Order: sequence, then structure tokens, then C-alpha cells
Amino acid sequence: MKRRGFSLLSALVLLLALTACGASGGADASGSTSAAEDNNAGWTESAAAPSEGGGTVDFAAVRQNAKLILSADLTLETQSFDQAGADIEALAAGAGGYIEASSVSGELGGRYASYTLRVPQEKFETCFAQLGETCHVVSSSRWSEDVTEQYTDIETRLATLQTKHERLVELLGQAAQMEDIISLENALADCEYEIDSLTGEKRRYDNLVDFATITVSLREVQALTAVSGGTGFGAQLMQAAQSGWRGLAGFVRGAVLWAVAAWPLLLVAGVGGGAALRFRRRRKKGAPPDEPKP
Repeated sequence: MKRRGFSLLSALVLLLALTACGASGGADASGSTSAAEDNNAGWTESAAAPSEGGGTVDFAAVRQNAKLILSADLTLETQSFDQAGADIEALAAGAGGYIEASSVSGELGGRYASYTLRVPQEKFETCFAQLGETCHVVSSSRWSEDVTEQYTDIETRLATLQTKHERLVELLGQAAQMEDIISLENALADCEYEIDSLTGEKRRYDNLVDFATITVSLREVQALTAVSGGTGFGAQLMQAAQSGWRGLAGFVRGAVLWAVAAWPLLLVAGVGGGAALRFRRRRKKGAPPDEPKP
């Protein structure tokens, strides 16, 4: 029995050593493969390019095989706030996506909304363009993150852990001594914890890759912000004129709103000023004429 227990422990130690070697080897292999893909990956390329061997590299195929997280930010303005918000939500639903988060703040006439859209990756370009057509675009940006290396590493480690798990279960079925059983059960619990953790991380990457993220900032305005159509003097002059007109309109609007909000104070000041003026006139009428100088 002692000899059998010793052999089980030796097998466990050998299994752990082989597992560690296999995981590091798999990570190195995935790193080299991902590095090669990363040099060619790009979500804006669609045409084929010549390779070193004289052939062509299909960037569309590279993009399809790569794990890319697509994201975009848009700052939009609208004079029809409620309709714009409804259009954004309908756009996400029509693309097969959903609104992950949304918020609305501010008062009527100057409201602000924020939306986080999750849309299928294949609908990313279409949704990005349609959002620009729905409202006035002040600024926009988009980018991609290549997580092929991290994803491949997770898959390699999961495969290694699955093999380790199967071997531990087999050894546990052969163990007879309590010491061996406890050691194998502890190793099995640690292995299952790592598998669950990596599985959750893989699922998170799958969600980020399958559904692109578009963040939209929507502002309600009375006049749309001018976006420069060029860098020449004429474009700058036009933009300055539009900015000046918006500034004047904003000043007049603010003055009217202040006057409406402060009407009680203005009324009291007007009544008090009128009373003081009448009192001064009466005093002047009742005062004796000035005596002539000798």
C-alpha cells in the first residue's frame, strides 16, 4: 500500500510539472501566432496586399480570424431631443443590438443624454454612419483593439487545464490512502477554480468581440454648432460669423430669460423709482423762490 501511495504522489507531481510546461509552451506558441496576425490585422483594410512570398494577404480573412474589439464615440447635437433619443434606441434595436446604459439630465431646451449602444460587430459600420445621419455630428472617433493574443492564450490554458482535470479525476479514482485522496481533491478544486475563472474571462472577450460598443453624447441646443468645412480663410470667416450670430442670439435669449425670472424685483424697483421721482418733483414745487442777491 505504501508503494502504491508513493506511485500516486509521484504521478501527481509529474502531472503538475508537465501541465506547467505545456501551459508555458502553449502561451509562447499563441504569442508568436498572434504577433504575426497583429501585423496584418486591421478593421479598415478590405483589399488584398502583396506578401513577402509574392502572393497576397486577404485582410478581410485576417479580420475575420482576429479577435477585434470595435469601439466608437460620437458627440451629437439636435433641436428635436425626444425624437433623436427615440431614433437612437430604434437604431440599436433594428441592428439586433441593445442599449446597455442611458441617462438624461438638464432642463427643457438644454437637456443632455448619454447612451451606450452594443451592436453586432458586422453592423458596426452601418450603425456608426446612421448615427451621423440622425443628428448633427460635432465630433466622432472610432478605434479597434486586437485581443487575439489574449484570447488564444486563454484557449490554450483552458485546454491544458481540461486535460489536467481529467487526469486528476482518474488518479482520484485510483487513490486508496486518505492522504492521497485529500491531496488530489485539493488539486482538483484548484483546477476547477482556474477553469471557471478562465471560462468567465473567455466569455467576456466573446461578448466584447461579438458586440461593438458605441458611446453617444447627445445635447439639446437651440442652434447647431458650426463644424469647420476647411482650413482656408473663407471657411474660418464663415465659422466666425456663425459663432458671432449664435453668441448674440444666446445673449438676447439669456437677457429675456433673466428679465422674466427677475420680474418681481424689477417691479419693486420701478414702483420705488417712480415714487421717489414724484416726491422730488413735489418738493421742488413747494420750495420758496430764491431771494435776489443785493
